[in-house]
Amino acid sequence: MTAIDWVSLLALGMLCGALGQVIRVVAGLKKLSDEAGGMDGMRAALVPSQLAISILIGATAGALASLGLSVHPSKVDELIITTLLGAGYAGADFIEAFMKKASVK
Repeated sequence: MTAIDWVSLLALGMLCGALGQVIRVVAGLKKLSDEAGGMDGMRAALVPSQLAISILIGATAGALASLGLSVHPSKVDELIITTLLGAGYAGADFIEAFMKKASVK
């Protein structure tokens, strides 16, 4: 693969990973809304910087997953897209847990 192919694959991984994390965030916002007891409580509990970092972590997880797949960008199909979405969704949990554990020590 050429450098342009690798950059394309990484960009696709980042976009899909970020979208996967956004899906996870939406579920988290619903849970936060239920626990906060309305919009005012939710606004107080929502931290925009944490939200942005979470989406960046999802993008990172998607990019790392795309490197592992090493499929040519012209051969990307719905299975690859779903895999990268899942990597952003689940990989962010793994990376965040690792970061929390490393920062505690």
